[in-house]
Amino acid sequence: MLNNLAEMTWRNPIFMIVLFGAIWFTPGIILRRIAKTKFEKEAAKKQAEKIQRLYPKN
Repeated sequence: MLNNLAEMTWRNPIFMIVLFGAIWFTPGIILRRIAKTKFEKEAAKKQAEKIQRLYPKN
């Protein structure tokens, strides 16, 4: 019974589309979030440097 259910699930086209879609898009989503975080940190650092040049501390 369990083997039959597993085979029916594995051969289900909708299940396969969702599975392959998740495998295809998940790395891209993760890499995009990492790149966004890195970009935001660099932008904040550049902004802080520009402010420091405008208002230098003695």
